[in-house]
This record gives sequence, C-alpha cells and structure tokens, in this order.
Amino acid sequence: MKQHFKQLLRKGCLLALFLTTVGMQGLYAQQAVTGNVTDGDGVPVPGANIVIKGSTTGTQSDFDGNYTIEASSEDVLVFSYIGYATKNITVGNQTSINVQLAEDASQLEEVVVIGYGTTKKKDVTGAVSRVTAESFENQPLTRVDEALQGRAAGVTVARANGAPGAGIKVRIRGVNSITGNNDPLVVIDGVLGGDLSTLNPNDIASMDVLKDASATAIYGVRGSNGVILISTKKGTGKGKINVDFFTTVSQVQNYLPTLADNVGEFARIENLRKLSIGQNPTFTDGEIAALDSNGGTNYQDEILRTGFSQNLQISTSGSEGKIRYFLSGNYRNEEGIVINTDFQQLNLRSNIEAQVTDRFKVGLNIFGSRGEKKNNFESFGNGQGSLIAKALTWDPSTPVYDANGEYNRRSTRGIGSLNLNPVLTLNETQASDVDERLSATLNTNYKITDNFSYSLVAGTQVNNYNVQRYTVEGDNDTPDANFSTNKFTSYQMSNIFTWQNLYNDKHDLKITGVHEYSNQKNERNTYNADNLLLPNGFYFAETAAGFSISNNLVPREILSFMLRAEYILANNLSITATGRYDGTSVFRTGKKWGFFPSFAAGYNVINPSDDSGFVSSLKLRAGWGQVGSQAIDPFGTYANLGNNSYAYEGGSPSPGTFITSFANEFLSWETTSQTNVGIDFGFNDSRGNFSLDGYKKTTSDLLLSVPVSGTNGGGNVNQNIGAVENVGIDIALGYDIIQNDNFNWNANLAMSFVKNEVTELYGGLDQIDGEVQVPGGQARVANIIQLGEPLGQFQGATFLGTWKSSEATAADAVGKKPGDAKYLRDADGEIAFGAIGNGMPTLTWGFNNTISYKNFDFNFFINGSHGFDVYNLTQAQITGGAGDSRSFLASDQINQWTPSNETDIPATVQLYNSSRYIEKGDFIRLSNLTVGYTLKDLDWLGGANVKIYGGGQNLFLITDFTGYDPESSSRRANEGNADVAPGINVGAYPIPRTFTLGVKVGF
Repeated sequence: MKQHFKQLLRKGCLLALFLTTVGMQGLYAQQAVTGNVTDGDGVPVPGANIVIKGSTTGTQSDFDGNYTIEASSEDVLVFSYIGYATKNITVGNQTSINVQLAEDASQLEEVVVIGYGTTKKKDVTGAVSRVTAESFENQPLTRVDEALQGRAAGVTVARANGAPGAGIKVRIRGVNSITGNNDPLVVIDGVLGGDLSTLNPNDIASMDVLKDASATAIYGVRGSNGVILISTKKGTGKGKINVDFFTTVSQVQNYLPTLADNVGEFARIENLRKLSIGQNPTFTDGEIAALDSNGGTNYQDEILRTGFSQNLQISTSGSEGKIRYFLSGNYRNEEGIVINTDFQQLNLRSNIEAQVTDRFKVGLNIFGSRGEKKNNFESFGNGQGSLIAKALTWDPSTPVYDANGEYNRRSTRGIGSLNLNPVLTLNETQASDVDERLSATLNTNYKITDNFSYSLVAGTQVNNYNVQRYTVEGDNDTPDANFSTNKFTSYQMSNIFTWQNLYNDKHDLKITGVHEYSNQKNERNTYNADNLLLPNGFYFAETAAGFSISNNLVPREILSFMLRAEYILANNLSITATGRYDGTSVFRTGKKWGFFPSFAAGYNVINPSDDSGFVSSLKLRAGWGQVGSQAIDPFGTYANLGNNSYAYEGGSPSPGTFITSFANEFLSWETTSQTNVGIDFGFNDSRGNFSLDGYKKTTSDLLLSVPVSGTNGGGNVNQNIGAVENVGIDIALGYDIIQNDNFNWNANLAMSFVKNEVTELYGGLDQIDGEVQVPGGQARVANIIQLGEPLGQFQGATFLGTWKSSEATAADAVGKKPGDAKYLRDADGEIAFGAIGNGMPTLTWGFNNTISYKNFDFNFFINGSHGFDVYNLTQAQITGGAGDSRSFLASDQINQWTPSNETDIPATVQLYNSSRYIEKGDFIRLSNLTVGYTLKDLDWLGGANVKIYGGGQNLFLITDFTGYDPESSSRRANEGNADVAPGINVGAYPIPRTFTLGVKVGF
C-alpha cells in the first residue's frame, strides 16, 4: 500500500510538472503581431521603429506603415519615429496593434534653443524670446526681418529703406557701441556668423533670441549685441511637397506735395527769390502763363513707378527609415518702385539627417544663394543727397528731353538742382551688385553613454560680393567705371561635450563644455576708372583718363573655451552658470584673452505640470552676466598709413606715406554687463501667457577712435574710453481668444521700452561731433554724441520763424532783413547750434493676430514705434536751402512771408540743419493683412491641399511725418556708425505699399 502511494505521488508530481511546463510555454510563447503605424492625420509612417522593450529585437514599418513582429503577451512594444512622441504598448492577447503617433510637442513647443544645446521652456533662466514658423506662416514673406519684426519683445527691426534687396537692421535691447557694429550674432544650425538678408523665411522652423547677458555669455565676445539662434526645418513622416507662389504689386504710399504740381507758382516764387538776392527774374510773364496752361515736369512722377514682383518657393520634406530630409528652393524677382532698380535672388537648401545607430546621428546642411541688385540705390548720390532728393528739387520747367529727343542734362535755366538729370542718371547707369554665398554645416552627435554625449559642429562659408558699375553721374558729365571684389571666407569647428544625470528623481544636473575655433578672412580689391573717353559701357574702362587701385585684407581668428552648468531641483528651481574664455587675434599679447561669466536662476512658484486652476504656471527669473566686444579692425592696435604725393623743393611730386592713426598696444575688450529680472505667467489652462523683463545694460571701455591734436601729428588713436547705458522693459502677451473645432483666434503682443544714455566720453568732454554731413555744401555736422543724452542726437540751429517788419532794426544788427529765417542766437549774436532732436525710438511694439474659421484663415499684423524724431533734410532741400538746390519747391512756399502777409515761412535761402526740419517720427503701421481659403484633399490633384490667398502689406500708416515714411533713413557711406545717426533722411528710397495674390499647394 505504501509503495502504491509513492508511485501515485511520483506520477502526480510528474503530471504537475508537465502541466506547469506547458503553462509556462504557453505564457512565453511567441506570436506574430501585425499592425499599421500612422501619424496624427492618419497618413502611414514608413520607417517607424518597433522594438521589444529591453531587447534589441525589432523591426520597421514598410512604405504603407505596416509591420510584423514576433512577441509574447508580456512584451512591451516601443513605437518611435523621429519628430514624434514615443508610444509604449503591452502586447497582451492582441495579435493586431494599430498605432497613431503624435508629433512630439516637447520638440515643437516646450524646447528652446539656448546655444550649444536645448532646454525645456519651463527651465529657461535667461531672457529668451521665441518666434516659430507658425506665427508668420500666413504672411507672404520675402525677408526674414518681416518675420521677426514686432514678434519678439526687446528686438527692434527696421527697414533702412524700401529699395529692392535693401539691408536689414536688427537691434536687441538698444545700442551698445558708438563706433563698432551693433548687429546681433546670427547662428544658423549651430554655425556662427549667418546673414539674415540671404535667408529664405520659409526655411525657418524657429528663431530663439537670446537677449540678456546671462543667456548670451555662452558666446562671449560674439554675444555682446545679443544672439539670434535660427533652426531650419527638418523632414518628418511621409514625403511632402509644398509649392508657394505669390506675386505683388508695389506702389509708393503717397507722393510728396511740391510746386512741380503747380509750375506757374513755382516760376513766380523763383522770380521773387532772384529779385531778393539782386538778380533778374528767370521767367517772363509769357513763360509763366504758358506754364500755367501746359504744366511742367514732375520728376518725382518720372522716377517712381508701379513695381511688379514674383516669389516662388518649393520644398520637399519627409523621412525614409532613419533618414530625414528637407530640400527647398526659392526664386525672388523684385522690381523696385524707382525706375531701373531691381533685385533677383535664388536660394537653395539641403538639410539631411541620419540616425546611423541608436547612439550616432549625423546631419549635413548645405545652403547656396545668389542675389543681384540692379542699380543699387545706396550707391547713388553725393553731398547733394540721393536721386530721390535730386528728383524732388529738379527744375520742373525743364522737360526730361529736348526738342531733338535728347536728354536735357541740366536745367535749361540753371535753377533747381544743378545736378545731372535724375532720369538720365537712372536710365543710363549700369550697376550690378552680385552677392554669392555657399555654406555647409556638418552636425554629428554620439552618445558615448546614456548620460554623456559628444557633438561636432563644423561649418564653412564662402561669400563673393562683386560690384560692377558704369555711371554717367560724373562731375564732368563723362562716364565713370568701378569694379570691386570682396571675398569672405570663414570656417568654424565646435566640439561640444554634454553630460546629464538625474539623482533620486530630484536633482537634475547638466554640464556642457565647448572648445571652439573660428577663422575668417575678408579680401577686397578695387579699381576706379574716371572720365571714360568712350561712353559705351563698363567694358571700355581701359579708355578712362585716370585710374586708381586699392586693396585690403581683414583677417580674424578666435579661440574659445566655454563651460556651462545647469541644475534643476525638484523640477522647480533652475540654476545656470556659464564661463567663457575667448582669445582673439585682434588684440596684442597680454590683452588677447577675456573671461566672460554669467549666472541666472529661475523658480517655478507654480509648475506647469501642477493642476492649479486658472493660473497654470508662474515663474520668477533673475540673472547677471558679462560679454565682450572686439569692435575694431584687425590692425586697429597698430599705426596705419595713408599715401599721397608731395613735390619736394618744387620738383615733381613723389609718392609717400603718412600716419593716419597711431598704435595702442594696450587696447582691450569693450565689455557689456547686464542685469535682468523677469516673470513668466501662464493662465487659463495655458491658453494665455505673459512675460515681463526688466534690465539694465552697461557697456564700458568703449572702443573709440579719439582725435589726436595737430601739434602731436593729427589723425586718431583707438582707446578704451567711454560708456553707454541701456535700461528697459520687455513685455510679451499671448492668448488663444477662441479655441474650438471650427473657429480659432490667437493674438500676441510684443512690446519693448528702452532708454539709452551716454554716461562717459573721453577727455572729460560733454559732447563730440558725429560724421554725417548736412547736404548743400554747408560743411556742418548733422549729428552729435552728448554726455547724459541718448545716442542719435541731431545737431542744428533752433528755428524761430521769420524776422518781422517790426524787427527790422534787430534783424539788421545781425545782417538780416524782414522775411529772412530767424534763429536762436548766443550772447555774441552768432547762431547757436546744439541738440535739436533725437532719432532713437524709445518704444516699439507689434500685435499679431491669426484667425481661422473652417477653411478660411485670416492674419493681420500691426506694429508701431514711438518716442523719436526724424531729421527731414529732404524737406529742407525742397524748401530751398543752399548748395545745388536753392530754388523753392515746397508747396507751402505759396504762403511765404511778404510785407502784407508776414508768415513764418522764409522768403529767402535758409539753413538746412535747423529745428524747422525736425519732425515727430511716431507711427502705427498695418504691416500685413492676408485672407486665405484652403481646398482640402482634392482628388483630381492626388489628394493635395490648395490654399488661395490675397492681401496687402504696409496698407496704412498713421503718422504726423510729412515725408514718405518715418522709418526709412539715408546717409552717405563712410559717415560713421548708423546707430549714432538714426532718423536722418536725405532722400531715402520710399518703403512701398504692396498688394499680394498667391497660391500654396501641398502634396
């Protein structure tokens, strides 16, 4: 019996073991799991990775998004794809699993580029503004400044003029340097030294603007004027093709009223002017009657026209397996509103990125651009102003052509502007400015461990800027030719090491180390051919009576080391500390190296991850940092020589050299220190956001060119003397006013206030002269730099109206008579010249609105600028000053002073530079209004979406300024830093109003 029991027990155990084994085999049995992977729109995602979590077993989806994988019921499948949020799904008893991947919101919205890396928006400690493509995608753009303007608090963007291909002026939190360049550093995909004017706005995914020193210190000497980090687009998902074509019609917003519209009155007033200076009248009564009947020639009408432009942009993007791509091309053909001025540009971009292994990623970006300006407006003009100024002051009684159909080269009566006929100058000039650029960037990243990675950014740029000009504007009415070639080459290598670890789910520490070397070289060669004997074009330059040749070399090297530590405590407290050590070839031994530190902290009083009701986030920030500037020429610490010829002992002239500037081996860095405090506030479940930043920025040891007295040899010497301070507030407010399935309305307001002040000058001076000369041969300076005042001070006389008949004795005492202009005078009876206005805005803002209703979308963008003046020297020339434009052409001259009508409009020649021509520049502009309608999923077009849109740009302008546009300015070349003389207008190219019609097609 006992033996039988043992046998039964043995058989029972064996049976139990068998059943358990079978059960375990069933539990871990592999089964085929199939399914489909799609994106948020239900479009198949080819090349998605499907991996069993914790193993190397995996597969990829095919072209239609389908996949098959062997997995057990307890396995977890990890679905991932570049640009999409990773999704984990337990298999269980499922044999078919379909997955829809959502775009990675952390990549698209919450992650901010901070230089040499990224961080979550909630962890940002410095003052950073972000502009994404979504904010300007409904606005037809040809220039990056149009995308940036008014959308980032603390960033001022202005168009110097409306010429085709005109430059872009961007300033971040005011102006630092008096003699140096105040342009911000532009970093495109990690490569320093980008150019906004050549970039295609449609290539931009986002722009992150680093504004305070705690954020910009990572770029050291490069970051003194702020940093704009641009990330270009990368492809995701199924391949897509986008085509955008729009055409524009451009016109001047308003013509300036002049006596060219009433030539008879012009002739009468010209006769009075001649009589007042003791000369015979110019016009007879019969000639005046004929002008009253037949009119004359308005040269403003002759040189302005309606311009037609086209813009074509094509891009394709997507991903195949582990490769993502974005390819684009842009052709822009812009016809200027001034005759014979045009601009053409072609851009090509290729962004390729490959996830070679789970740990190694590599990307290659190549960008090429060719732009050509025809008759670059900035190259025209001399001491008498631009061609706009010359057209406004040209004799309207002289027609463009004579009886034989030939140009009237000068006024037939020797009145008005004595310059060459502006229509002739524009039509007969052949000028071509060609800008060719090629850049390549290699980005690699290798994860050495899960916590430690290495990135390499290697970039190179080649830029050839060639200028070829043939002009008939020579002083002797004979053609001149000019050619110059500017070759700029640079390369950069950045080695970036990043280590990050999370301790106890509470302490997040990230350390970034950078070693960087950059080298750039600019070579220029120029020749000028004066007075061509054969007026048949540029290629007859060898027939010129005189030649001059010049060349220049500008090399520069920078070696840098940077260390940044980021610490986050309990997902609330964020601390960032940075130190950068820069060495430059510009300064001498012992002064080459500079150290630039920064520190910033932020605390989330209310964390975005917490459910706290109406207030969704609240963060306090504070930071301090220093950055440097090397804003001098590479040989600025050495003595420079000029050349001239001198006849010694009455013999033939012999060539020689003389010192133009003296050496200063102790010259060192210009340093900017900045303190920033800020608050970020999110509300109503993150539908609204508000940011407020206050800052104080002081630039000391300014690199100034100081004059040397004649007794010590004359010339100048560069010194570290002077200081400038900027204090300001940045405000940003955004809100999704309406959010539902059919109707959405998003509004964003960006506002910046800044007060600039010169706090120190050299030699104990309280002011120094600027370099902008008033036109008309009066040899007076239009701008000054004053201690205790903002940069941008205008200089001139204070206009007090006219001398009246009752003041005849007082007027005679200073050599004047009733009807003459009256100015404020000093104790010695001399006209008192001083500050009469300022061209630096104190408040700028932009208000952007995007509205969508079903298939309709609507965008309008309004911006404004306040607290500045314009020195309207164009109006001074029209009014009749001196030099070559003495005739009166201002329409209000009809009401000039007479013994029986004693107005404050002088009847005689007056000063150009006086407060009479200072005008308030404040303006509000409707920069864009666009309406679009999208036709979706068109079967006859392969399921494509087609958007048809139309609108206008610069549609209205609210301002008291009497010229074309208060934002535009102009001055001659080589007249100093533009930021020291903003708001001076001597015939700037008008900023046009444009109307746009376009179509977008997405396949």
